[in-house]
Amino acid sequence: MEERNTPGTLTRRSFVAAASAGAAALAAGCAPQQKMAETGDTAPREYRLDAELDENAAGEWKPVQCWLSCGGKCLLQVYVVDGVATRVKSDDIYEDTIETFQNRGCVRGRAQRAAHSSAERLKYPMKRKNWQPGGGENVNGELRGEDTWERISWDEAYDLVAQEMERIYGTYGGRSVLHMSFGRTCMRSGLLAPLGGYSTFEFCDSYGTNFMYTGNLGGYFHGFEPGHTGNNDRLDLLNADYIVIEGGNPAWCSGGSPMFHFWRAKKAGAQFVYIGPECNLTATTLEAKWIPVRPGTDTAFLLGVAYEMLRLDEEEGDIIDWDFLARCTIGFDDESMPAGASTDENIKGYILGAYDDTPKTPEWASEICGASPEDITWLARTFGKDNAVSWLMGYAPSRCNGAENLPQIMETVGCMGGHKGKPGHSCAPQYHFFAANDGPDIAALGDCYPEGKAPEFPANPVDDMILHNFVWQAVNTGKYQWYGTVVGDDGRSLVQPIEEREIDIRMIVTDFGNPLVVRCNTNEGIKAFRKVDFVLTLGLVFTPTAQYSDIVLPIATSWEDANGDDYHVGQQNRETVMWQQFGVISPYFEAKSDREIVMELGRRLGVDVDALFPYTGAELHLFRLLNATVVDDDGETVVPLVSITPEDIEKYGIRDFEPRAEGKTTIDEMVKKGIYHVARTPGDKLGYIAYEDFVRDPEGHPRQSTSGKIELFCQEKADIFTKLGWQDADDPIPPYATYLRPRYGYEDTFSNWEAKEKGAYPIQVFNGHYLRRSHSSFDSNGYLREAFASPVFMSAADAAERGIVTGDWVRIFNDTGSIVRQASVVETMMPGVANTMHGSWIEMDETGTSINGGTNVLIDSTTSAGVQQGYNTRLCQIEKYEVQDILPDAERPVVLPAGIEE
Repeated sequence: MEERNTPGTLTRRSFVAAASAGAAALAAGCAPQQKMAETGDTAPREYRLDAELDENAAGEWKPVQCWLSCGGKCLLQVYVVDGVATRVKSDDIYEDTIETFQNRGCVRGRAQRAAHSSAERLKYPMKRKNWQPGGGENVNGELRGEDTWERISWDEAYDLVAQEMERIYGTYGGRSVLHMSFGRTCMRSGLLAPLGGYSTFEFCDSYGTNFMYTGNLGGYFHGFEPGHTGNNDRLDLLNADYIVIEGGNPAWCSGGSPMFHFWRAKKAGAQFVYIGPECNLTATTLEAKWIPVRPGTDTAFLLGVAYEMLRLDEEEGDIIDWDFLARCTIGFDDESMPAGASTDENIKGYILGAYDDTPKTPEWASEICGASPEDITWLARTFGKDNAVSWLMGYAPSRCNGAENLPQIMETVGCMGGHKGKPGHSCAPQYHFFAANDGPDIAALGDCYPEGKAPEFPANPVDDMILHNFVWQAVNTGKYQWYGTVVGDDGRSLVQPIEEREIDIRMIVTDFGNPLVVRCNTNEGIKAFRKVDFVLTLGLVFTPTAQYSDIVLPIATSWEDANGDDYHVGQQNRETVMWQQFGVISPYFEAKSDREIVMELGRRLGVDVDALFPYTGAELHLFRLLNATVVDDDGETVVPLVSITPEDIEKYGIRDFEPRAEGKTTIDEMVKKGIYHVARTPGDKLGYIAYEDFVRDPEGHPRQSTSGKIELFCQEKADIFTKLGWQDADDPIPPYATYLRPRYGYEDTFSNWEAKEKGAYPIQVFNGHYLRRSHSSFDSNGYLREAFASPVFMSAADAAERGIVTGDWVRIFNDTGSIVRQASVVETMMPGVANTMHGSWIEMDETGTSINGGTNVLIDSTTSAGVQQGYNTRLCQIEKYEVQDILPDAERPVVLPAGIEE
């Protein structure tokens, strides 16, 4: 095929010669004498990999960030020579101290240079060969995922997409368009809403059951992150006697510096405890006491802990903080019930077995959760009020069927020990960039528009919002249950009664994400993609979702593009503002910004894009810096982060801002460094203790719950589940926390629970986050495939029973699907549990088995009484695979459809 060049971009030859030779040199050991040659339209030139030391190579370090969603958004720096990123390093701007720790990138960030030049990058607009606009026989949807591809020009792509969108909107309306991404201003508000709207999905899979009622209990709900700002900041970890981490693995899944903060706390004397089904890297690094708990059984475990706290307090005293319960909570016991309660039952009575003749003893809990009664008693004593305990729960336990009451029992046990509002004490979920450093931002990027200059994007006229679990079924059956969940700014959920709706999805749009891989029930998703008239994907790489599309359009990364939507930028922690330069390297082949793509489609479809996009993407990105703020040393005054001089206005072409001199730093400094870090010291006025004002004065600083207190008896919680309509009508969820037997939980591994007879699928599979990937991103990255094999981790006992050893290829299967992975046999996994590692790309063979993994092939579309996706309570069988001569991932090329250029 004839090579086409776009002015101002690299040619194929020059890019591949520079980037690929750089990768080869790295593989050779990065010796100083190693050189990489670029042969382009000019005379050959040589670059050394340590090019900043080479006087013949004029390069410069440029600050950038990761552009993907591991939660870190850490500072990276790329060494740019003639528009090519030749090297990557991380944060060395500040000295690495407790006052100004370095925001170091992990291996994923350091591998992003290779991601730019991978074979899977989308280089040109591509069209599926046997698809044509018009619907009907033109679609050939059954060939999605199998068809060959052909390269088309941008004009052809724009015309085809506009023609088909015009037909679908004109014939079927906005409800027929399903947007399978989230939070993107360009596509949603700038194109789909003006054309007639779009159907979308409920995004709650990260948060599990925390999403539904954290605010109603009186907990925190910050920036759409339920539970966050409910823990204390990193310096307060130094005050903790015990730091309890439940169900998370920050060493793998929380980018940034949480392990640095945890290690500091360990050096200060904190003892770590880890609760979960495997003794993972976080636990082993911190030498934590491991309490094994099976997936989906944390509620039973904590009920056992609560029982022991009551027993120990009665027998020994000084365990339960009765003063805290009386002042700050309602509904723990008969004396604290709210007026007008729908029942006279409460959590204390339930724990003691007053209503079901089943005391929630350690022995009762142990049979379900797997933790020993001795460990349950030990933790109950540790949670006593005189110990400073910081209890940090990952979201993973909430992503289990049967976890509806987990947020409430965590609040209950935390309040029993009085672990809120005091130095060293906290109790709330933690993940992402909040991990180990919670609290409202001290320094933060601002709004992306000048004050009063934001355009008025049209509201989406379509109110169809489909629960994630059922989105593929809605496409395939034309029916779904609409339940109208609304979560207010205070985190209180308002659920409307379920309404049965019919819907006719004709078009799927995805512009940020990989829904066929990361959403439940991949096989049902493939059917949905094959059913509709048109699938449009905008993306960076040729993901499996792109492979099941009809037209794919290549988006430039933030490193390459100065005018895109700034979804790449994120807050890394409460003390740091990172502002990367956009467009520091040359665009990759014909990749364009998503903003440019949306605007050009809008022009063809009659949308007034000039009114909706009055500023360039580069300007919006700069405006976020100009609007950035920082809390002053007094802990109260909020001031601008950067000053603006008349010279700045001219130099950077700033519109709609006036000069100001009061900033903490300059624009030039931020452009050069890419980071501003507020120096912290123990005892400063910038620290954060969650619930501090409330615990000191509950009446003067009430929570957002109905009572103003933390509700251990929460009628609104019970009402929410009643309105959802998925609970057992004969056994409704009460206003206090009870144990719900999870669908696909440990009890279901037995065909007969009482007789303990094992069933067909005796292994509980959960999906841990992994350093090879950020969700599904990076799975095709050669460096990371070599470093991290992405096996299935299984216990030595289960492996021995099946004759499996480390390195064997095994089949993991159930009634929903099957995948193949190599086994990694470990002593640190509970028997009956396996970890299949979230986010691996699907690679379906002729039998429907995914050779490359793909954990959601195993997850069906069911849910329990809440709206969570049960990623971590699926049951499977594992057996040695019939084929053993499969190449490891690092040696097996990523499978791409025919027609995609290598």
